[in-house]
Amino acid sequence: MAILIDNVLIKGLSGSIGNMTFRQRGGETIVSKRRRAASVPATEIQMKNQEQFRAATMYAKTVIKDPVIKALYDTVATGGQTAYNVAFSDAFKGPEIKSVSIDEYHGQPGDLILIKADKLLVLKMDVMIVNADGVVIEEGQATVAGKAWKYTVSMLNEAVHGSKIIVTAINRPGIVVKKEVTL
Repeated sequence: MAILIDNVLIKGLSGSIGNMTFRQRGGETIVSKRRRAASVPATEIQMKNQEQFRAATMYAKTVIKDPVIKALYDTVATGGQTAYNVAFSDAFKGPEIKSVSIDEYHGQPGDLILIKADKLLVLKMDVMIVNADGVVIEEGQATVAGKAWKYTVSMLNEAVHGSKIIVTAINRPGIVVKKEVTL
């Protein structure tokens, strides 16, 4: 792969010529060797990844056509990223739940559970508290609080030890990610 600088003949060119492929990225022309056809059939995992890639591509193409949603993704883009790149990543990888803080949870109403996640890219954050016997104590939605999500407990949990906090994040493309913390 090579990045061309100040080449008047090739600047702005994209596509394939012979065994070379030209792409445009961030205002630069990138030249690489032409991709060859696969000689081995794709595995089931590769097929699944290809389908996920296609779905993420369709989502990203749809997003950049909507100026409001595109502007949201533009605010998250860093470095050489575009709104398309961020939207593609959002649809391909899904949301990330970085941490679930249970330091302020003692099983009492009014206790707080703090969740750190992709603030902009997560649309909804659900919290479920399940006791050690598997009985749901409570469930509800967390709210955005600064750079984190906050869930205020409303029910008493007398047997905190062995209980589970199950956090579910849903992003704009509708991908669901769960994180479970055992107390």
